[in-house]
Amino acid sequence: MKQRNYVPYLFSVLLAIGTLSSCDDILEVEPESQLSDEAYWQTNEDAALGVAAAYDAMQSAYRTKKFYWGEFRADNYIDSDAPQPNTQDLINNNLNPESSADFLQWDALYTMIYRANLAIEKIQEIPYYETQYLGEAYAMRAYAYFDAYRVWGGVPLFTEAALSFSEESIKPRATAQEVLDLVLSDIASAEENLTVISARHTFSKTSLLAFKAQVLMYLNRYQEANEVLTSLIDSNLFSLATSRTEWRNLFLNDEINYPGEGEEGPELIMSIRYDFEEDGNRASGIYTLFYPGVPSYWVSPELVDVWENKFPIDSTEWVAKYPNIPPHVVQVNEDSEEETYLYGDYRYYESIDELGDTGEDLRVSKYHKTNISPSIDDTDIILFRYADMLLLKAEALNQLGRPNEAIDIINQIREARELPLVNEGTVPDVVNVSDKDELEDFILSERRIELLAEGNRWWDLVRTGKAVEILGPINGQTEQTISWPIWFRHLIDNPKLEQNDAYN
Repeated sequence: MKQRNYVPYLFSVLLAIGTLSSCDDILEVEPESQLSDEAYWQTNEDAALGVAAAYDAMQSAYRTKKFYWGEFRADNYIDSDAPQPNTQDLINNNLNPESSADFLQWDALYTMIYRANLAIEKIQEIPYYETQYLGEAYAMRAYAYFDAYRVWGGVPLFTEAALSFSEESIKPRATAQEVLDLVLSDIASAEENLTVISARHTFSKTSLLAFKAQVLMYLNRYQEANEVLTSLIDSNLFSLATSRTEWRNLFLNDEINYPGEGEEGPELIMSIRYDFEEDGNRASGIYTLFYPGVPSYWVSPELVDVWENKFPIDSTEWVAKYPNIPPHVVQVNEDSEEETYLYGDYRYYESIDELGDTGEDLRVSKYHKTNISPSIDDTDIILFRYADMLLLKAEALNQLGRPNEAIDIINQIREARELPLVNEGTVPDVVNVSDKDELEDFILSERRIELLAEGNRWWDLVRTGKAVEILGPINGQTEQTISWPIWFRHLIDNPKLEQNDAYN
């Protein structure tokens, strides 16, 4: 990755370890190495470059799928006047095995797994190897398999680097529990080997804590999750953005309106970094997903209503809801000392943008605020952010019967965002602290606003068992965990696979 300056060497490294080409079969079966593994994996420099190759695969695996998997099946969007198949099936929860391969095809994910497997196997053969590199490889494999677990449930498990066209390379699906067991085992192995405390674009001790907390919360293991999140917070390496500009700059990649700003700040724990010069044309897919000239979807009017009811943008409605709380001060006129106010939540203005004159067609403006050529988009994908972790901790504390502590955490975020504290206004921003279910819904609502367009909302609904409650029956499924279909081509390529029941 870039902060290690490996990119000038990455092409030769990928060629050496046989990971450049791909095909559309069940896995990307790699070409014969032009340099043998025995000749290549000799030093820690080789290990570092081999791990860089795995991060390169991670870039490809997540450039749009992070959002396809975690964002669009939830309730934040509706079809636009020009819907596209790649988002229409997701937004309407009308998935089938022949839906867009953009989000059902798992080849890129298995390429990432293969490269992580190769690093895990070969690094341990290097004399006096740096354990950090081994820990990163374990963390990447765990991350990939955890998403495979969340998306499809059981998937074929590969834990060795050797792949070939043979009977052994065609595997049936492991059970969901077997996949999860490997994820947890790999997290433990990563914990044993990681030595770097914090790093923005590679796995470290703190980003592994964030990942582990996500996994534990998904499994409803609240006590363990709370302990892990406490360790992350106690590291004192991260803090909340405390101004509109600082919050905006966590996400922004707009060199036209904000040159030299963005993609930095105290909340960023780990991101997948993209760079036009290093990663080429359309390095990232965020602009095309969220801010194209002709969007395929709009931000849901229902979400807008939720946001404006919480924090009214109309001055009269604000005063009625928060009679004793002044709005956010935007600026002060130096001559008259007259103050200009912003009514509402500054995240609202930084997150959604009107397209046209109707005031109803809204697109996500969190990452870009002007139209650009998608070919130059190199926006980072945030994997772990501090506010996300705090809200997860609030959720865990509520489940553990500690609601007042949960409210304290929510108020930390409210104060940082320059907003009224909980229960300082009127309905619907009032919550019964003693009602666990009501407080859980309240926390999820706070997450929905804070984390819009970061790939979390669908997983929040699934892990809390609220997907069907909020969205209605999905593909005839009413259980808590709602699977995705396996792409039809994977079923053809691998006769040992079986489709998830809801799509048979």
